[in-house]
Amino acid sequence: MKKLLLTISLIYSLTCFSQENRVPSIVVLSPQETVTDKGLDSIAKMYEREQKLTEEHKQRVRESNGENFELKSEKEILFMEKMDLGSQITFGLNFYFSYKLFEYHENHMVYPAHEANNSTKSELKKIAEKHNMNWVVNIPKVEFSKNENGMSGEIRYQLYNLKFDEIVLDEKLNADDQNPGFTFACESGTINCVTNNLTSAISNEVLGFLNKNRKYWR
Repeated sequence: MKKLLLTISLIYSLTCFSQENRVPSIVVLSPQETVTDKGLDSIAKMYEREQKLTEEHKQRVRESNGENFELKSEKEILFMEKMDLGSQITFGLNFYFSYKLFEYHENHMVYPAHEANNSTKSELKKIAEKHNMNWVVNIPKVEFSKNENGMSGEIRYQLYNLKFDEIVLDEKLNADDQNPGFTFACESGTINCVTNNLTSAISNEVLGFLNKNRKYWR
């Protein structure tokens, strides 16, 4: 009987450990600052949302993630109850990271969050520890512009690693409003193309770094 109880206890401990230490684990933050040209104010307003999701919408989120990702679903639901133009990029990163990592790591964990911070290493460490995530993708600022050539965006993003307590990436990227095709296909000349192209650019940089630098994984 004692051996049986010990075995059950061991299985339970291992299960809890695997749930709490998913590899890789990423929390993607909404932009700390979103700036738009006056000519884009009306478009930006269309993306502003601050209201509770309906039970039907919540259920769709849970079904899309599956029963093994209850925490992810609840975090996404909470995030979606307050969004704007900039947070479209955050949610896009959340989706694409999850999609790509699930191919190789079924026990991964990625979700979006609203966490105000000053973009310093100490602040990002607190956020990583709060969410028990090894990686934090932070967006200090995203700016949308419009001119005679169309719309464009500039974004600064950071990738923080908790294991080594380092900001391993801190870069600025630019994107236009032209359809790139394939996974990030969109209608050229739209703000969606700008957000898609910014999402694509950050995704390539972050996933590339994760793939080449396994020593940072926990």
